[in-house]
Amino acid sequence: MRSLASDTPLMRQYHAIRAQHPDAVLFFRLGDFYEMFDSDALHVSTLLGLTLTKRNGTPMCGVPVHTARTHIARLLKHGKKVALCEQVSHPVPGELTQRKVIEIISPGTAVEDDFLSQGFSQYLATVCASDATVAFSYLEVSTGAFFITSFPRAEAADALQKEFGRVQPSEVLLSASVLRSLPELAAILSLYPRLVRTTGADALFNPEHTKNRLHHCFRTRNLDCLTLLPHSPDLAAAGALIAYLEETTRHPLSHVSAITRYHIHDFVEIDDATRKNLEILQNLHDSTHAHSLFETLNYTHTAMGTRLLRYWLHHPLRSQEEIQKRLSAVVFFHHRPHILKALRATLSCVRDVERLVARVALEKAHGRDLLALKESLRAILTFRSLERESPFPPDLLPSEGDTPVLQELYGLLEQSIKEDCPVTLSDGNLIKRGFSASLDELHHVRDNANEILKQYLAEERERTGIGTLKMKYNRMLGHFLEVSKGHLSAVPAHFIRRRSLSNADRFTTEQLSELEAKLARAREGLVSFEQELFADIRRTVCSHTQLLRTNAARVAQLDVLQSFAHAALQHGWSQPVFIKDGALRITGGRHPVVELHLPSGEFVPNDLTLSSSEHAVLPRFALITGPNMAGKSTFLRQTALICLIAQVGSFVPAEKAELTPVDRIFCRVGAADNLARGESTFLVEMSETAHILRAATRDSLVIMDEVGRGTATEDGLSIAQAVSEYLLHHVRAKTLFATHYHELSRLAHPRLEHLKLDVLETDNTIVFLKKVTPGSCGSSYGIYVARLAGLPESVLARACELLKQLQQRAGSAPRASAAHAADAVAQTEAVHAHKAASEPCAQRVSADLFTQEELIGAEIASLNPDAITPLEALTLIARWKRSLRGSATQQSSAMTKRKG
Repeated sequence: MRSLASDTPLMRQYHAIRAQHPDAVLFFRLGDFYEMFDSDALHVSTLLGLTLTKRNGTPMCGVPVHTARTHIARLLKHGKKVALCEQVSHPVPGELTQRKVIEIISPGTAVEDDFLSQGFSQYLATVCASDATVAFSYLEVSTGAFFITSFPRAEAADALQKEFGRVQPSEVLLSASVLRSLPELAAILSLYPRLVRTTGADALFNPEHTKNRLHHCFRTRNLDCLTLLPHSPDLAAAGALIAYLEETTRHPLSHVSAITRYHIHDFVEIDDATRKNLEILQNLHDSTHAHSLFETLNYTHTAMGTRLLRYWLHHPLRSQEEIQKRLSAVVFFHHRPHILKALRATLSCVRDVERLVARVALEKAHGRDLLALKESLRAILTFRSLERESPFPPDLLPSEGDTPVLQELYGLLEQSIKEDCPVTLSDGNLIKRGFSASLDELHHVRDNANEILKQYLAEERERTGIGTLKMKYNRMLGHFLEVSKGHLSAVPAHFIRRRSLSNADRFTTEQLSELEAKLARAREGLVSFEQELFADIRRTVCSHTQLLRTNAARVAQLDVLQSFAHAALQHGWSQPVFIKDGALRITGGRHPVVELHLPSGEFVPNDLTLSSSEHAVLPRFALITGPNMAGKSTFLRQTALICLIAQVGSFVPAEKAELTPVDRIFCRVGAADNLARGESTFLVEMSETAHILRAATRDSLVIMDEVGRGTATEDGLSIAQAVSEYLLHHVRAKTLFATHYHELSRLAHPRLEHLKLDVLETDNTIVFLKKVTPGSCGSSYGIYVARLAGLPESVLARACELLKQLQQRAGSAPRASAAHAADAVAQTEAVHAHKAASEPCAQRVSADLFTQEELIGAEIASLNPDAITPLEALTLIARWKRSLRGSATQQSSAMTKRKG
């Protein structure tokens, strides 16, 4: 959108620069404002609520320079890029000021605190492909963390979806050719609508071009040390990220010093649905971290530790050896709470060293950044004092070889940077007195200029004996000495005549010229000299970037491990024991989040034993039945979370836990419509189920809740049973399968165990005991739960009538079972027991639908013999005997009537 105003030199300059950055909002510097024009102005004024004006028909809006960062941060949250265009020449009247883009800021390229979320990583990712291989790489420029993996082309769709879900990049850089060659990539990207997409020219991904970029960035001619595979898309992926970031930041990435190669099978695979259902990083209610596993485990004290905790929760380990390394450190701190307390206090003084060092390397660090780094170094140097009592596990503290350098850097910053220095370097007041003799002299000259000149004048009067010697100033000559005509004969040789007047002559001296130069430097050069000194200090710090990053990584790891130990002490968790026999044995397991939000002691722990070993006699499949609200979903989720927490390297919420590491965790619990993709609840459920059946292995943990509930009863029951059988016979993974289809209680297999959630029935109420015991449950108590939810009694009564009708219809079909009748009886009895005047509809339902033999058989099947006393058993037998006698009498009477 252009107007006639485009014909002015300024607007021609604007549009020329704008054309170079078509995917960014151009912040165009005009004096003390950044202005936006045309379509940028229309769009940004709406997003940010700015006043839209017009000049010569051109829409425009602007923000003051001193508030620009706030507005840029808001645009980044909206997924926008900002091209920052500055004036690079001094304004001259009548001439067009030169301007150029000095930086492009986007969610994946931001490095300054104003544009970052403290506890979150902001990765820039890319995907490159060859005929046989696909590479996925991501880099966080604000910390220097750089990762790459690759996988066969045939696995690309599944692997890319998992990696995008696990890494959750803020921005993705792609070539047009990779979007054409990987059509599945577009579908994956559509799952992340807030992900900023940047299309780079194919030349950016050219192997030779990217190889040269990597050589330059890592200062090596041999790329083998970077673990990049030759003749693979690795080079293009890694090199393109480096090239793009150097272009946008306008600076070499000296803090990016290594690439971490990983294999996707190094970590437990957790898909997006499972991550969401388990509420690992955010809850299902409002998508915040409240009441999430992350919140439960997060006792970190540093932003670095918080980010690493998120990373670890996204990347649980499969290697027992690596898990054990973490656990050993957690045990160390758990058993030494006094050391843990001191460590936590020290960690609270550590700032975000990773990002501070990155800003130092990119020459964006200001004085307060260096002060924060100084305070962090002081804290890091005190860590070793905590080892006096007991040596820490290896690789957690700075090495002794690093200590002298860290002390030297701390000393430099302590001596140089003022405690009250401003954020803006151009404001000066950065460097302490006493750090630089030259700077101190400038301060002295600036602060005492008049006194210095008076003192010099007094010295010259004494030296020359001219008592009337004067010092004056004008713009042409500057400061000068004036001697009257009567004293010219006393003028010494070192006086240099500048001008003769009728009544006096004016002189200067070399010393006076030097003083004037000092005054000029003091007035004009003090700030710039401070900036030079500050830049030198920053370069000194930058020369130790790799050492600082290494120690920052150790501190982050230390922070997460102490967080695990603190959580274990706070919540009463125990150390898991890893075994290799394929078993999972949990004693007194608890849900880590639910337990914390119940009154103390109210959460009911439960046990579980499963094994996927072919040689074991333990069950590998647990079929779980129980009423609504009895705790099935909590039990399912806590099992998955205990495994995940253990494989992250933490203690677990259980009295005791023995487990074999799993390779994948699947949690199909609940479902919702995906209207954006035109998918119904049932289709989403079936898609997730299909994925589990395809991807699960014998070493996986599968959690499934209410499979088949989103369709008709017959269809749902058939699907639930078929899925159960497939998991049991073909996948053979450790599986927890919860269902309301009580017909599945008839399933039998040597490796299948029936579990139920116990219910205590009294005369007028039902108590959900939340206890998992062997056996099957015959009722879902749905109508009773509806009563607890507050449905009107008339609605509940009508529900009982409808239940009776449904059971009558079912009773006429061959599929009718005693379980249906038992459910009907249990629910109607429970709902109406509290109302003495209510009609006992349950009794009327059962007699018409099922024989007494069927009802009694269903009741026997649901009983747990170990949970009843001998007296209760005799009472039940007596009641069954009476029921059978009554049934026989009724049948005899009916036969007589028919014969008559």
